[in-house]
Amino acid sequence: MKQLNETLKNQIKEAIQNAEKNSSCEFVAIITQKSSDYGIYAFFVSAFSALLIPHLMLWLTDWLTLGDIFRLQIVLFIVLLIVTRLPIIAKRLVPHTVMRRQATLVAQESFRKFGLYRTTKRRAILFFVSIDEGYVEILTDIGIDAKISSEKWQPILEKFRHRLHTKSVGEGYLEAIESCGEVLAHEFPAEEGDIDELPNELIVGHID
Repeated sequence: MKQLNETLKNQIKEAIQNAEKNSSCEFVAIITQKSSDYGIYAFFVSAFSALLIPHLMLWLTDWLTLGDIFRLQIVLFIVLLIVTRLPIIAKRLVPHTVMRRQATLVAQESFRKFGLYRTTKRRAILFFVSIDEGYVEILTDIGIDAKISSEKWQPILEKFRHRLHTKSVGEGYLEAIESCGEVLAHEFPAEEGDIDELPNELIVGHID
């Protein structure tokens, strides 16, 4: 992830550690380049184009044989499948609503996968980013939800999203962690005997 060098990763880790010192909540930061490879869209576009274009050429000309069409379809399908799998092209084939829905599913799955629902006090908060989808989310466990409405995080989320769109995702993490940390420190101050149950390092996710 070009937007996050080792210095920023260490700063994010320190921000999480500082936030956890002042509250009885667990903070987790996850980032992934993309939430899916969306291969089905590349396959569909390639197959449809490979079927259509040779027949269009046959309609416009009279020199193509059935064998020529078949060979052209195979070549076009292979070339288009390679081209449409390029990230810069693939992102333009997938509807924004589909990408957002997929990123939401990955964020929710990450909450479960990394055990944010298993903390002792059920007070975990997740900062999730999916770069290609331009997606940012803040998810909290039931211990936090019982006291703080999700609307409380909206101004922080909007600022975080702006940071992502301006390619300043590292700064977005730092600001969001600090802002949420202040809210949680007030509502859930640190308690004697608190233990660190979840990783503080920025987690770089990978789609399976």
